[in-house]
Amino acid sequence: MAWLAACAAAGAAAPLGWAPSGWWHVAIAGYAVLALCAARTRHVGSAGLAGLAFGLGLHLTGHGWAYEALHRQAGVPVPAAAAATLLFVLYLALFTAVPCLAWGALRQRTGRGAWAALPALLVLGEMARGVPFNGFTSLTLGYALIDTPWAGLAPVAGVYALSLVGLAIAAGLAWAATAPGARLWKVGAVSLASAAAGALLQSMAWVQPFGTPMRYALVQTNVAQEDKFRAETQAAQMRRSLHALTTQAATLVVTPETALPVMLADLPADAVAELRGFVERSGSHVMLGIATTSAQGRGHNSVVHVPPHGAVWQQYHKVRLMPFGEYDPAGFGWFGNELDIALKDLTPGPPDQPPFVLEHDGWLQRIGTLICHEELGSGEALRWASAGPQAASVLINPSNLAWFDGSAAIAQRHQIARMRALEAGRPVLRVANTGITAHIDERGRVLRALPLQQEAVLAGSVQGMQGQTPLTRWREWPVLMICAALVLGAAARRPRRA
Repeated sequence: MAWLAACAAAGAAAPLGWAPSGWWHVAIAGYAVLALCAARTRHVGSAGLAGLAFGLGLHLTGHGWAYEALHRQAGVPVPAAAAATLLFVLYLALFTAVPCLAWGALRQRTGRGAWAALPALLVLGEMARGVPFNGFTSLTLGYALIDTPWAGLAPVAGVYALSLVGLAIAAGLAWAATAPGARLWKVGAVSLASAAAGALLQSMAWVQPFGTPMRYALVQTNVAQEDKFRAETQAAQMRRSLHALTTQAATLVVTPETALPVMLADLPADAVAELRGFVERSGSHVMLGIATTSAQGRGHNSVVHVPPHGAVWQQYHKVRLMPFGEYDPAGFGWFGNELDIALKDLTPGPPDQPPFVLEHDGWLQRIGTLICHEELGSGEALRWASAGPQAASVLINPSNLAWFDGSAAIAQRHQIARMRALEAGRPVLRVANTGITAHIDERGRVLRALPLQQEAVLAGSVQGMQGQTPLTRWREWPVLMICAALVLGAAARRPRRA
């Protein structure tokens, strides 16, 4: 059982590789321990158990903040919150356990030739984790490598390409420790060669400037989650938030997700008048996070574009809703009923919504929107960047992560937003209620940011971009095909002799 404990410990230490710590070497070393333990097992099921132990350690320490959100913010009793968190962690761990189980079966059948299939299977597991329940890609290994030379692969093949490189290095280290005649220098040489290729790709200019820089004002409202929808604080919060967003004029004024704690139809007339007066006086375009109701009575998590010159207000409705927070997956209504969450019965918007459009210095700038959970997958960001003449030049990312204040979730999600900017080749203006509010450029670099948990406005200029990264054309298909080829190639090897 010592090997199971080693896997669990390696998984528990691995989250140090992601933000806020950023020690990516630890994450790769953790996966190397997993590969080594799985390779030394004698039974197929034992390899799966190694993956399960690693996954439990990884997600319990890396995503254990789910307990605090359930208990402290959603009002779930301690036993139920603990049980739900453990089930969540177990579910996530399956996406490591199943690939290791499959690798154990391949290795038992073909012997050492299955080594190349392990990183491929683990990447396929990461990809699969991004599908159910609108996807949950946090702690995908590629995110941990955003500040390494391998980041140059992201605009070409996406975050999973970085994962494949990192996992290949981890598997190579384990292979060097177990295979007769293996040499560590071979793994080092391949690692250096891939890093050099990534650095070369980083020097490529995949996208170009579009128009002239626009002034922005990103409003970090800093409203505690427990106060956000309380009836007794609603009026004061409304005044405070309206004052913050109408204080500083800019071409683009962006608020966090659900910055005003009412439905748009219930917004008081004086608040509407204040917004209209501000945009008319300043010429600003306000991107307001607020819930809306459709003509059919369906609720949406929306961003509303309040333009100057009496133009019509436009709306974008969030497409990728957060499970249990904004909708209950089929069969889980009983659990959703236990959650004390406002706006939890929402409807996703259509996937083909147009960008917001504004004129600046004679250029029509198009603004794409990623609301909170939508940053977890590359699909929405890539859609905005690959829409032809309607392609967005700037992405805004309104969010509310006050649920997770004080936890690693804040930095983890900020790191994910940086990856989306790098993949799509578009600047991202990230506006979070309690932080991190930041200006991220098209290379995933943070140019400006506000301190956490402060009411403030981040002001600056953003340069819109045009053109497409290779990823916007190919999506994740190249990585998927490489992984499939590695697995099928291993499976096609002759069975080893008994």
